[in-house]
Order: sequence, then C-alpha cells, then structure tokens
Amino acid sequence: MMARLNTPERFEIELAIPRFILWFVMLPVIPVTIFGLAHLLGGEVMTGLILLLGLNGAFYLGYAALTERTVLIIDKPSGLVTVRRASRFRARSDTYPLDALDSAELERTHTSAEERATSKVMLVFRNTRPATRIALSGWGVSGDGPGRIANETNDWLRRSVFSPNDP
Repeated sequence: MMARLNTPERFEIELAIPRFILWFVMLPVIPVTIFGLAHLLGGEVMTGLILLLGLNGAFYLGYAALTERTVLIIDKPSGLVTVRRASRFRARSDTYPLDALDSAELERTHTSAEERATSKVMLVFRNTRPATRIALSGWGVSGDGPGRIANETNDWLRRSVFSPNDP
C-alpha cells in the first residue's frame, strides 16, 4: 500500500500485496512439478496429472486471486472518486461523486480466539441512507498499513475538500 500522488488537486493510492509474497505463493510449484514429472515418467499417470494439473492449478489460482491491485484516485477538479481494480482475470473501474465522499474508515475482522485483527479500508459515501461503504480491497491485512491509508485519505479530504478556505 502506497501513496502515488498527494497534491491539493489529486490524491492517488495503490493497494497491492507486495511482490515478494506472491513469489512465496508460487515457490512450491517447482518441487510439485518435479514430483509430478517423476510420477509421470515412473508410470503413475493419475498421480502425476493430479500433481501437475491439480496442485499447480491451485497454486496459480491462489496467485491470480492475490494479484489484485486497487488504485484509488480522488480528483478535485473533476469532482470524481475513481476506484480501479485489476487482476489476472478482469479489470474494472467504478466512479463516484467526490461531494458524496464522507471519509475513509477501517473495517476490522477478529480471527477466532486470537487477539490479532485484520483491517481493510472502506470509503464511506453519505449520499445514501444508510451510508454506502465500499471496500478498497478484497482482503484484510494486519499491521498499520490500512490505518495509514485511511488517515492519509482523511487528511487529504480535510485539507483539499472540506477546507473552509475554498471559494
């Protein structure tokens, strides 16, 4: 998660899982492929196919699901908030009016009996009752990253949109 642009006129943030984590997801593909080929060469066709197609397919689907990148663009001159999502499977873009954007907040999810929580950043639009909440990512993460993104977004909104100095 990182701010790409933070000016009084435009605010951009990109949310994505770091690439080194994605490499760790794909790391087991090498030994699974070797074992699958060894089984195929040894005459165990079904075991080899299950390893090569099934298990490697599952690793690829996990990788593809985690590669989603979200870009939040808040553009003051155009008065629009754009949320662009791109993954291996599809890309889409949603646009909302800037004057309806109230804030960014965290949605926390607690895991079972542990005290750790995961958070995701939600955009809150006040133009509907109850307020519309739009998640910026499909996954929650632990740590202070989502909080920093929400704080940066709210700080920019206070400075650039809600400031009393605007004509």
